[in-house]
Amino acid sequence: MVHYSHSILAGLAAAFLAVLALGTFWTDDEAARITSISVGYSITYLFYFSGLWVASRVPESQHFQRVVVLAAISFRLLAFTLPSSLSDDHLRYKWEAETISRGLNPYRTSPAILGAQDRRIPGYDFSAVYGPVLEVAHWATYQTGLPMKTSSTLAEALLLILAWRQRWPLWRWMILAWSPLSIYEYWMNGHSDSWLILLLFAAFVSKGASTWIWLGLATLTKWWPLLLVPLWLAQRFSTAGLLAYTLLLASCLLLMPPSEWVTKIRFTTGFLGGWQNNAFLYRFLSDKTQAIGIAAFTSASLPFLKLGMAESVICFLTIFLAFSANIHLWYLGWLLPFLALSRWNPLPWLLPMALLPLAYDPMIGWRLSGAWYEDQLMRIWIWTAVVAFSGYRFFKKWNG
Repeated sequence: MVHYSHSILAGLAAAFLAVLALGTFWTDDEAARITSISVGYSITYLFYFSGLWVASRVPESQHFQRVVVLAAISFRLLAFTLPSSLSDDHLRYKWEAETISRGLNPYRTSPAILGAQDRRIPGYDFSAVYGPVLEVAHWATYQTGLPMKTSSTLAEALLLILAWRQRWPLWRWMILAWSPLSIYEYWMNGHSDSWLILLLFAAFVSKGASTWIWLGLATLTKWWPLLLVPLWLAQRFSTAGLLAYTLLLASCLLLMPPSEWVTKIRFTTGFLGGWQNNAFLYRFLSDKTQAIGIAAFTSASLPFLKLGMAESVICFLTIFLAFSANIHLWYLGWLLPFLALSRWNPLPWLLPMALLPLAYDPMIGWRLSGAWYEDQLMRIWIWTAVVAFSGYRFFKKWNG
């Protein structure tokens, strides 16, 4: 296998590309296309897992490295040309960028207030809720005239470059570079979480005051990195950095008063939003505020667990997502760079990434009729498989 490893990997990459392309192009029927994309999305994980297995078991070479890198680039270029069939979020990004270009504050208005004609804009009745870093990224992309998903692709490309500079074994870099989640969600659907991941990982690999500056910028994307402050205080304390972090967050007061920010941050948690999407353990809670308490307790406990930094972040994100009311598939991408760094086996975390594309079924009704309906039986099967597999891996390691 060693001699033919680069040929095997090239074959896996070709199969990956074929599934990625055929899932979108094979039909004009909206329902059939969404179904084929979501099923193909999961199938690509077979080639992903196989590629990781091959790469982790053979010596690295220039030929092998060339195949891995060229395949990663090819996946992304193809995905970028495909329509955002599984998401309308790019419409929201464009509306917010247009609003800023008109000299308006997107945190103080909404598509409904301005009478936007496109009713497909997600959160039609709501003003902007995410941090100003994302608003600037969307506005800058809009000014270039390029597709809105250019912003997310740029951030994910920078993440790959930053990860490459860490000089990991090639198979660890492949966890990011060949990840179907990264390719579909950031390069096809254009979700902006790639900025959050880039900035958080930059904070992770930085030292001194700069780690706090990057953490501050990550917090100014989707807010929840604020909960990682206890871990950073314990392992990356810096007086100058903490001051810079505080000033970065305080800069938000130039846009809105604290009371309004609290309302928006509460809304973005997904715990108190009043609806669920792919909920895992959240369904067993009797009160929505319990999820906030669990996340806060986990955050405060991390410094005492004697784990490595990467393992601590993985532990927090696992619990944070497990008790969240909403687990959108791209949220799982938060874990990827830390799984690549961790001493832990990444498979228990990669399994839900492979299965959750099947839970895109509500998009069919949403596209065709504007109705959102989730098949709970499918979600039970998905999360049962995750629990069974993860439990097996845990007990095998515990007894081994």
